Amino acid sequence: MKKFRFLSILLCLSLVFGCLTFPVRATESQPETQTETSADTEPTIPDVKDMPFGTVSIYNGCRTIEGMVPLAGSDRKLETAQSAFLYEVNTGTVVYAYNPDMKVTAGGLVKLVNAAVVLEKVELDEIVTLTGDIYNYGSGLNYNLRRDEQMSVETLLYIMLLYGANDAAIGLADYVAGNQMNFTQLMNEWVKNIGCTSTEFGNVHGLTSANCSTTARDMAKILMKVMENEEIKKILSALSYEVPPDNINEKERGFRTSNYMIDKGTLEDFYDTRVKGGMACFNQEIGASVVVWANNIKEAPIVTEETTETTEAPTETTVPDESTEPKETYPPELEVSQKPLEYIGVVMNAQRTFDPVDTWKAVYYGNFNEMTKLIKLGFDNYKSNRIVYDGMVLDQVSIIGGESNVVGMAKVNIDSVVPAAAHMDNIYRIFTAKEDLKAPVKAGDLIGTMQLTYRDSVIAEAEVYAMGGVSATGKNGVSIRSTASRNDGDGGGVLSVLGTIAVVILGIGVAYLTFNAYMRARIRARRRQRRADRRRTR
Repeated sequence: MKKFRFLSILLCLSLVFGCLTFPVRATESQPETQTETSADTEPTIPDVKDMPFGTVSIYNGCRTIEGMVPLAGSDRKLETAQSAFLYEVNTGTVVYAYNPDMKVTAGGLVKLVNAAVVLEKVELDEIVTLTGDIYNYGSGLNYNLRRDEQMSVETLLYIMLLYGANDAAIGLADYVAGNQMNFTQLMNEWVKNIGCTSTEFGNVHGLTSANCSTTARDMAKILMKVMENEEIKKILSALSYEVPPDNINEKERGFRTSNYMIDKGTLEDFYDTRVKGGMACFNQEIGASVVVWANNIKEAPIVTEETTETTEAPTETTVPDESTEPKETYPPELEVSQKPLEYIGVVMNAQRTFDPVDTWKAVYYGNFNEMTKLIKLGFDNYKSNRIVYDGMVLDQVSIIGGESNVVGMAKVNIDSVVPAAAHMDNIYRIFTAKEDLKAPVKAGDLIGTMQLTYRDSVIAEAEVYAMGGVSATGKNGVSIRSTASRNDGDGGGVLSVLGTIAVVILGIGVAYLTFNAYMRARIRARRRQRRADRRRTR
C-alpha cells in the first residue's frame, strides 16, 4: 500500500508538470496566425511569392477591373454569349466574368470610341457638311444621310450612338480626321491609352468588312472611360431624340433608343429601372451585344415651391454625402449593405433567333435576355460592405525576441462586394509578416500585410500596423510568457518533449497498478470463498 501511495503522489506531480508544458506544445502545432473561415468552405490559399503588395488581389482575386478570379466565378451562366463581364465600380470588384479576355468582334460598340475621339477634337455645336459617298453606306444600319447635308456634331452623335447609324460614324470621322483611315488610327491610340491591350479597330463603325476585335474586359474599360464625358453619358441614357430641320430636310425626324433595357415604351420585357444607360448593337453575322451601367441608388424627389407634391426625378440620384458621414461607422460584421451598388455590364455576341414565319420578329434577343440575367445576378445575390475599417484589429502576431505578442490593426477603410448572405466568418484571413520582424516594435510600425479571401478569390489586401509597442526580452525587467507560437530558442520544445514522455510513462504505470490491484482483489475473493466453503463442510 505504501508503494501505491508513492506512485499516486508521483502521478499527480507529473500531471501538474505536463499541464504546465502543454500550452507550449499545443501552440507550436498551430499556424502562426489565427484566421477566420467558413465552416463549409476552406479556400485555396494563394501563392503570394514574388507578388508585390496590391497585386495578389488582382492576379489571385477580383480587385480592380483587372481582377483575374471573379467573386462569382467564371463558369458559364448565360446561354449564348461568347463572353460576359460584370464589374462593381464603387468597390472595384469583378463580380462575374466569362471569357473576359477572349478576343471577340466588337460590332457597333466601336462607335463608343468614335464618339470619345470626336469630343476630344471638336465642339458639339460645330456644323458638319457631309461629303463623299456617305449615304446608304454598307449593309448595316444607316440613317439615310445625304451628301452636302449639314448638321451639328451633337446631332450626328445622337444618330450614331442612340440610333446606331454607320453613316453618321463615317461623317464624323471624315470631318475630324479627313478620312476614315486617319480616324481609325486615332481610335486605336485612344484605346491603348486607357489600357485596352486586346482591342484593335479596322474601321470607324464596326461592320465586319474589316477587323474590329475587342474583349469583354476592354469593353468595360471603354464604357467607364466614355462615361466620364457628360455629353456621351447623356446621349447613352436618352430615350429618344428629335433631329432638327437642316438644309436637306425641312421637318424634324425622331427616333427612340435601341437599348430596350432603359425604354419600356418600345419593348417592356427587358425594362429595368436599375439600368441607367448603355448601348446595344446587332449584326446577323456576329450576333447581339450590349453594354450598360446600372445602380440601385434611389431617385431623389423634386420639390417645387408652388406645391408640396413630389415627383421622381428622371435622372438625378441621391448619393451619400461623404463629408457628412462619420469617418468610421462600419462594424466588422457583414450584416447590412452599407453602400449602393453600381455595375458595368457587358454581354458580347449573344445569339438572336427569329420567328420562322415572321422573320422580322425576334423570339430571343440574346443580348437583352442575357444582360437581364446578369444584372439580376449582381443585384439580387450580392451586396457592398466595409470589410476592413481604420482601427480594425486584424491579428495578434508573435514577435521574435519580444516580451509579448503585438496586436496588428488596419489604417484604411476597404469596401468590397460580398455575397448577400455572407458574414465575417466567411472571410478567410491570411497574414504575411514583414521580413525579419523582431523586437523591439514601435506603435504604428508596419508589421506585415493581410489578404482577405472569400472562397478562392482574394477580395482585398491591407497593410497591418502595430497597435502598441513591444519591447525586447529583458528590457523592462519583466518577462511575459506568451502562449502564442514562438521560435526564439526558449527551450519550450524540450519541456514539451519531457512532459509528453512523463505522461506516457505514468499512463503505463497507472494501467499496470490498476490491473495488479484488480488481480489481487480477485485472488483475495477466491481465498475468502474457499474458507467459507470449508466452514460449511465441517
